[in-house]
Amino acid sequence: MAGGRTVVALLCLALSFVGAVAVPSGAAATTIERIRYTSGRDYTRVVIDVDGRAGYQAAFLRPEPARNRPSRFYLDLDGVRVAPGISETAIGDARVRTVRVGQYTRHTARVVMDLASPVTPKVFSLDSPPRIVIDLSDKKKAVVPAAPSAPTRTVAVASPRRLSPIARPSAPLLRTYVIAIDPGHGGRDPGARGLKGESEKAIVSDISRRVSEKLRRGMRAEVVLTRRTDNYVSLAERKNLANRKNADIFVSIHANASRNRKAHGIETYYLKNTNDRATLRLARLENGVDSLLKGSDVSRDADLSYILSDMVQGYKESDSILLARHIQKELVRHVSTRYKMVRDLGAKQGPFYVLDGTYMPSVLVETAFLTHPEEGGRIRSEAYREALAEGIYRGIKRYLEDDRIAGVY
Repeated sequence: MAGGRTVVALLCLALSFVGAVAVPSGAAATTIERIRYTSGRDYTRVVIDVDGRAGYQAAFLRPEPARNRPSRFYLDLDGVRVAPGISETAIGDARVRTVRVGQYTRHTARVVMDLASPVTPKVFSLDSPPRIVIDLSDKKKAVVPAAPSAPTRTVAVASPRRLSPIARPSAPLLRTYVIAIDPGHGGRDPGARGLKGESEKAIVSDISRRVSEKLRRGMRAEVVLTRRTDNYVSLAERKNLANRKNADIFVSIHANASRNRKAHGIETYYLKNTNDRATLRLARLENGVDSLLKGSDVSRDADLSYILSDMVQGYKESDSILLARHIQKELVRHVSTRYKMVRDLGAKQGPFYVLDGTYMPSVLVETAFLTHPEEGGRIRSEAYREALAEGIYRGIKRYLEDDRIAGVY
């Protein structure tokens, strides 16, 4: 009996060993977590979010009328598995009908785009966070090429380990962006006061108007201004307007103040909690008016509001940080070429209510300290406000050209 048990044990051990060796050494270690997209006037961007590095191969497939299959463009992702629940995404624009995802082989995931018209593809990978971006632009009078006899072995687009030089420059602006510009304060809320009594609301209204004109001329962007006159608009109304308009980014423009007359500089904020005392004092200044004025829009269900906000903000936090850094860098750089002693206070995190609950990358720009003798004097001049507006415009443009953004908000 003991000998029988030994034989069974050895047999089980042998079978388990065979099972172990049967697993290939290159077993999938990366997973497709979700598929996102954005649809523009003349291009469609599909983003494949993965949790690690992934090589890819791409090709076209001819239409198959007998099987009711349109022309297709696909990617095979090597060493990748598809997370449960990901199968098909309907797009339905002028270029792409649907995006389908499946486990093509045990260790290869396939992403197929059913095409509605001929397209020119551009595929590139990004690392932070890891994702693969497919830009499909209109191709006039084009013939979709056939896939080769062994399509999964043909690299139609370079793998992320060997990107072609063409794929490395900043991505072009391929569509009309909707940009929400928020002039801080207004109406019964004057904001900060300068040394000669000037109000923040008037100064930032002028800067915002200049930024808007530059965006319309330089990028042909559709600009949404949260206020156009000296009227009071609650913080909730400002961000709700941006959400209703499906804005791609939200930029709130302000001017700072401090009891310390030596305080000066430019700083740009994205939404996140912080323990920094100076930032908290500034946030109270920018957040507090709504709760003091009649008709306060502070939610009674504050806990639920912040839980929902955290979910939304977590999705776009990395893009908000990138937007803040681009605006801060270009703003300081441009103003510094025209004025001396421009202090760079950096891109920072802060709990600003106007950014809380927006569905797009959002930042708040503090352009200057009205209470600083020199800086406060500068911002009263049209030339300085023009320089600030140009810097903000350049930062927004740099962000939208940055190929690190997913382009899907």
